[in-house]
Amino acid sequence: MWRRALLLGIGCMAVGLLIPQPAEAQRSKASRIASAMAAAPTSISRDATIKDWPGKDGKMAVLREGTNGWMCLPSNPRTQYKKNDAMCLDPEWQEWLAAAFENRAPKITKVGYAYMLTADEWGSNTDPLGAKGPTPENQWHYQGPHLMVVYPDVKMLEGIPARPSKMGPYVMMPGSHHAHVMWPVK
Repeated sequence: MWRRALLLGIGCMAVGLLIPQPAEAQRSKASRIASAMAAAPTSISRDATIKDWPGKDGKMAVLREGTNGWMCLPSNPRTQYKKNDAMCLDPEWQEWLAAAFENRAPKITKVGYAYMLTADEWGSNTDPLGAKGPTPENQWHYQGPHLMVVYPDVKMLEGIPARPSKMGPYVMMPGSHHAHVMWPVK
């Protein structure tokens, strides 16, 4: 009797391993492209280059070439507090992201825009790229769908609230070279 139960248990586990798990299914190339494209209005995302988050080699794989200068990324699967953080970035924001990865100040020459219209995440307002979880200092908050605006001179952000809000714009990463304005869009 116990042998039959053991064999049944092992058989069920083996079948379970053969069934694609949701995380695996969501990582197909087509689903990553769809995730990335949903982050911005279709007028932008349909002609954007779609890349994937950096792999072990530190490089972003091109999933689809684009023609309009925008780059979209699918939701990052390596984020614990984020259900969806797909984004579409204009060239200024691409520079901002590259600078963030390289831990340097971005070289922003004009106003830049980024969309995260499918955002469903929790994050730090002071260190969104490095924070691993909430602390009393990092202004942990919910970030729903939003537009982000970066300026060539962070002094242009003076007077905009630095506390996260769902009701209007606020400065994320205030006082840093990576400061930018978050515009909730719900």
